[in-house]
Amino acid sequence: MTMKGTNTMKIHFAYYNQYKNGIDIAFADNTLLFLSCAEAEKNLHTTPNSQRLIDNLAIDNPLMYAALALDCE
Repeated sequence: MTMKGTNTMKIHFAYYNQYKNGIDIAFADNTLLFLSCAEAEKNLHTTPNSQRLIDNLAIDNPLMYAALALDCE
């Protein structure tokens, strides 16, 4: 079953950009998306330990971090 008007974008790679504190996501069609970690986390109330886990997720698994941030979870 396919939906009309939907496009899927293949992700080429993603990485944590330590200089901008965010995730750079490159798509196969040469589109580049930047996700600011500061903006994504601005409404979170965290403990030092949970902040450590969020930071580790952004660095070690940037695609999962981006998916969670964009889903507002």
